[in-house]
Amino acid sequence: MNRELYQYLNNFGRVKMNEPMAKHTTFKIGGPAELMLVVESTNKLVESLRYLDGEGIPRFILGGGSNMLANDEGFKGVVIKIKTQEMEILEDGILADAGCITVALAQASMQNGFTGFEWGVGVPGTIGGAVRGNAGAMGGETKDSVESVSVYCDGEVEEFDNTRCKFGYRDSIFKHSSAVVLLVKLRLEKSENKE
Repeated sequence: MNRELYQYLNNFGRVKMNEPMAKHTTFKIGGPAELMLVVESTNKLVESLRYLDGEGIPRFILGGGSNMLANDEGFKGVVIKIKTQEMEILEDGILADAGCITVALAQASMQNGFTGFEWGVGVPGTIGGAVRGNAGAMGGETKDSVESVSVYCDGEVEEFDNTRCKFGYRDSIFKHSSAVVLLVKLRLEKSENKE
């Protein structure tokens, strides 16, 4: 990768050259990413994806680094590490950036009087990854709480409702496309326990 690309990517976030993937995966394996872009804003994430796709530059999306194996030979192109972590508590649930840690989201849901996502405290990684793989634990699955998902797809931002996500056992439409999860709307019930 050339120096110009390295410098240009700084418009979107922090850039690292030859960053070992082992530092970013649960299993602590994986060779160097030619360039790693750490993005902390959904708008910057969309801009970076449009730029890379428009230039035909290979990219790989990395969330929390759980449930994945990285090749020891590394990655030729740009690894985008999604660190977007805004969440908004709504009347009927939570709107969360894809980079929100699932455990933190589950804790926030309980602290705000919601029920139905408690099992999320047992799921490592980000909510974007949890949606992609329909993660689950203790009898719950991500699909049970997802109302809608905003995704980047072929240069556009689209909204998928739960049905369009085509959730299956540890599966979703996002595992079979280049679409990138940006935001997740969880619909949750208010807990009956009032202290």
